[in-house]
Amino acid sequence: MTKTPLRQQERQLLDSVSHIFPKLDRSESDVEDVQPLLGRNISGSITFSDNQVVFIKRMTGLGAAERYFRSVSFHESLDLSDPSRDTSTPALLARDDVSHTVVYEYITGGESAGKMIRDDEMDAVTLARVGRCVAGLHNLPVQYADATDHTNPFFPPHGPNAISLQMYYGSTMGQLDMWRIIQSDNELREALNILAKVDTPRVPIHGDLRGDQILLTETANWILDWEDFRLEDGARDVGALMGEVFYHRVRKSLASFAGGDEGSVTDDEIIERGTTALSEAMPAARTVWEAYRDERPGITSDFVARGVQYFGWQLFDRALAAGTYFGRLSALDRALAGIGREAILGGGDYAEVLGLTEGRYAA
Repeated sequence: MTKTPLRQQERQLLDSVSHIFPKLDRSESDVEDVQPLLGRNISGSITFSDNQVVFIKRMTGLGAAERYFRSVSFHESLDLSDPSRDTSTPALLARDDVSHTVVYEYITGGESAGKMIRDDEMDAVTLARVGRCVAGLHNLPVQYADATDHTNPFFPPHGPNAISLQMYYGSTMGQLDMWRIIQSDNELREALNILAKVDTPRVPIHGDLRGDQILLTETANWILDWEDFRLEDGARDVGALMGEVFYHRVRKSLASFAGGDEGSVTDDEIIERGTTALSEAMPAARTVWEAYRDERPGITSDFVARGVQYFGWQLFDRALAAGTYFGRLSALDRALAGIGREAILGGGDYAEVLGLTEGRYAA
C-alpha cells in the first residue's frame, strides 16, 4: 500500500528527528504516522509500522543545550525504580547529545490535568491525586546529585533587572505592562530577591509545573517535560500548582457573573463579586495543598510561607501567559496579580488568610 504523502509540517518534523531512529533500531521506512506538536521545540509523536508510538523532541532556540541537559539529568540522577510511587514519568528511550534530541515512550489514554483545571472538571478526589503526585516527585530518592543543574532558576525574576533585553523585545504589550508593574514595585522586587536567595532543603522539582505537565490515566499519575528540572525548593512546585488551580477557578467564577465571557469582566464586577469568587476558588487549592502535605509530614512553617509566595508568583506568571495570547492585561489579570503581590509580601501571614496553616507545622 502506498503511504499518504507527508504534509509540510510532518515532513519538517521527520527530517529534524530521523537521525535518532537508528538508536531505536528503526529507519524512516518504518514510519507509519507523524503528528507534529506546536511549541518552542521541534516535537511530536511518531507511529511506526508495528504500532509502537514514541514522543520525540528536538530542543531548539534560547537555552536549548541547558534545557536538554536538565531533561536527561532527571533520568540520570534519580531512582525511578519503585513501581508503587504516586508519580510516574515516561521512559527515556533514546537521546542525542549533539542535536539535543530525546525520545520518550508515548502515554495513551491520559487526560491533561491542565485541561481539567481550565474546564472546571476536576473534583476533590482528582485534586488530591494531583497533590500526591507532586509530593511523590519531591520524595523521589536522589542517586547522583552532581548530575543535576546547580544554577538558580530564572523565575520568579530576581536581581537588578526583571527581564533581559532579548525578552523585552520578544514581549507583547500585555506582557510589558505586567513587567512594568513588577519592575516599578520596589517592595515586590525585594521580596522576590530574598525568595530567590534563601537557602532551603533541596528535593527533585519540576521547576515549571503547570497542569498541562500532568497527565492522569486510570492507573498512574504522569509528570512530563523536565526542561527545568533541578534539586531545589519543593515549595516552588506545590505553590505553582495551587496558584494555577486558584487562578482558573477565580476566572471561571467571575466569568459566570459576566455571562460566561472572561474578557468582559470589569473592575466593578471584581469589586462587587471578588470576595465570593475568592471563597469559591480557594477550597480547590487547599485540597491540593492538604494532599501534598499529608505525603510530606516534615513540612515546616518556613516551607508554608515560601509555598504561599510561589502561589503568589504563579498569579503573575499566569497573567504574563495571558498577555502572550491577548496582547493586553485584563482587569481580572491585574486584580489577580494584586492578590499575588499580597501573597508574596505576606508569606506566612498570608498562609493564614488562605487557610493553609491550622497549626500543624514545626517552627
